[in-house]
Amino acid sequence: MKIIILDTETTGVAEEDRIIQLSYLVVNQNGEIEEVHDAFCAAPLPIKFDSMAIHHITPEMLEGKPACIDTAAFARLNELNTSENLMVIQNAEFDLTMLQKEGFTSAMQLVDTFRILRAQYPHDTPHGLQYKRYQLGLYKKEQAIIDSLGVEVKAHDALGDVIVLKNLFDHLSIEQNVEAMIKLCKGPILLEIMTFGKHKGKRFEDLAVTDRNSLRYMLENFDLDADLQFTMTHFMEKAKGKVKLTIGFGKYKGLTPEEVVKEDPNYLKWMRDKAERIDPELKEAITKVLAQHEG
Repeated sequence: MKIIILDTETTGVAEEDRIIQLSYLVVNQNGEIEEVHDAFCAAPLPIKFDSMAIHHITPEMLEGKPACIDTAAFARLNELNTSENLMVIQNAEFDLTMLQKEGFTSAMQLVDTFRILRAQYPHDTPHGLQYKRYQLGLYKKEQAIIDSLGVEVKAHDALGDVIVLKNLFDHLSIEQNVEAMIKLCKGPILLEIMTFGKHKGKRFEDLAVTDRNSLRYMLENFDLDADLQFTMTHFMEKAKGKVKLTIGFGKYKGLTPEEVVKEDPNYLKWMRDKAERIDPELKEAITKVLAQHEG
């Protein structure tokens, strides 16, 4: 098995954006680096300034460069693209989506270090690559790798990030079984702790009871990754029987549909049929209560 530790830099992060730097190391199972690939690529659209401010790749640096699909790095990546090999990426969804725009669909096994960190070390935040570089002291190991490879790296350069990522993967591999990490990344991961926003540090299972509206708002309005969508949906469904649904407005605010139907079933009928922006779970409960009342 070869381990391909990969990172890209791009023109931006939107749907239309493309790869302008493709970098990866090919590592054997003993952790020894066998190949280094680092290619700058011309893209079919300009680099956005907010991205340029992060990776510092300018249009002049790409003059005369081939398209990503015409680089030796891309050709070798296709040669390595078998199910026996392992790809290691930090936040894989982004880079794999960018590679798909170039016609590359990974057949390799996958370890997404960001997902592993968020699932296995939920309280140890942030989970960003550069934060972990300093928090775990990974930077102390970089110069030896740089010297052995004879390369020059810069902050937020794809090759520099790949070296940081190798050290992070090596660190995780000491504490976590690689096969277990691969298995964990094969499907959606059920997360335990919210790692951002006003509920940071709280358990999803508790929030599904105490603040369902926040979870529902995020599901409906945020661009959540698959793990967060899976987790929020799972715990909200699991907690349904534990939640006391009450009316949140009007003259019966704070009362349950079961309480209101005894006094004013017509109000519930109005809520069911004409009230705007009613919580779907509350509407479902009202419909059920009315059916029982009318039956």
